[in-house]
Amino acid sequence: MALGSRSRTLKGLRRISALWGAQSELEQIVATHRGLVMNKWKHYFEIYDRHFARLRGRDITLLEIGISGGGSLEIWRKFFGPTARIVGLDNNPDCKRFEAPGTRVVIGSQGDAAFLEKLAAEIGPIDILIDDGSHAFDHQLTTFRTLFKHIREDGLYVCEDLCSSYWAEGYGGGPGKPGTYVEFIKTLIDELNAWYWREDVETESDAFARSVHGMHFYPALLVIEKRAMEKPLLTPVGHTPKAEGALQAAQV
Repeated sequence: MALGSRSRTLKGLRRISALWGAQSELEQIVATHRGLVMNKWKHYFEIYDRHFARLRGRDITLLEIGISGGGSLEIWRKFFGPTARIVGLDNNPDCKRFEAPGTRVVIGSQGDAAFLEKLAAEIGPIDILIDDGSHAFDHQLTTFRTLFKHIREDGLYVCEDLCSSYWAEGYGGGPGKPGTYVEFIKTLIDELNAWYWREDVETESDAFARSVHGMHFYPALLVIEKRAMEKPLLTPVGHTPKAEGALQAAQV
């Protein structure tokens, strides 16, 4: 994780403080982790616990793009249990050494759509996709456009470190700047609500609105919940009592 240089790993008193402040089991796992290095923003783990908990103990496939020091692969194993199939993708051949029973490491570029399609054919369908790769906008976009369709109907898409879209240094980003990944995902909000502004969405086989239940935005993080969706329906229930004057007039 290139952005990891802006933070530190938990050591000494900071580790104890993190453990006492842990609000979820995943936060506790992270606070007590002494294995390989992982570096993510602290607030991610409460969010992940909320969205990922329903998949614990199940025979899932998790694909994480960008595994750096390998620690996140160990964290996911502890959290999801022995039945989870965990796949890490990185462009650094040295990351191959982080393979373990039930955990596979694949070397390649997330910017190569053909490579991603081949990988999805091998490991799919995917239950959880975490994009913690290069944070380059074109790579994030290629990954989304190629792999989103390979996520299971009730699966989750996650993109970390959206802050790169706002950073000029190293990424060429900026608030509202065209071409950043954040500007692209803003258009997905329109697509999520396509039922209300576009005709015949229910006949579009690849309509975003038909496959997404919700988009959750957090600081530097996006979580998309997939689910087969139907056209929203208004559901009137209950009754409106007549005003007192109208009721008396009706009784005369």
